[in-house]
Amino acid sequence: MKKKFLIVAAFLVLSVPVFSQMGKRVKLTEFQFGAGPAFLKGDIGDLGIGGNVAFGLRRRLDAHFAVKANVNAGLIFGEDNTERGMKYYTFLVEPTGQIEYFFLVEGRGFGSTRHMRYKPIIRPYLYAGGGPLFFFPTHYHDEAAEPDNFQRYTLILMGGIGFVHRINADWYWGFQVGGRLSTNDYLDGYAPKASQTNDAYIMSQFFLSYRF
Repeated sequence: MKKKFLIVAAFLVLSVPVFSQMGKRVKLTEFQFGAGPAFLKGDIGDLGIGGNVAFGLRRRLDAHFAVKANVNAGLIFGEDNTERGMKYYTFLVEPTGQIEYFFLVEGRGFGSTRHMRYKPIIRPYLYAGGGPLFFFPTHYHDEAAEPDNFQRYTLILMGGIGFVHRINADWYWGFQVGGRLSTNDYLDGYAPKASQTNDAYIMSQFFLSYRF
């Protein structure tokens, strides 16, 4: 009888950590906010410069893959420092989706555990995606007439790199930068007849993420 009691007691003691781990809810979703510089390569000037803000919702699929929905808004200014005297600014809004690949498994990144409760993790990743782009150019030049059947939306393909760094169990910060290829040549408000390429731009953000 005593032997059976000891076996049952040992089973219960060993089971406590197992059920404790099962009771912990794995946090797979993150809300993200970020801001940073933006650049546009169009037909006016060498490079338009501005900024953007970004909101995102990331869902982890496994140790390496995640998907993320974004809403980014940017304002970019540019000018042509020649005798043409062309200037513009354009407002961009992109609701997009992307898939991400993280090179390192969480908990196995670079960092130090010295005097810290949570190990800081730097996890680099690649991402690719796309979606619609809504753009609203304002231009200041003689050739500012809008083309026939002008529509203020187009499609973009995007890709880039980034990293996340863990602050604690719930909070992260990071940085990402990526290029966008559009299917439109009028993002800067000017599309010369001789142009054979569509406009492209870059958005980058320092961001803060909360996992829940």
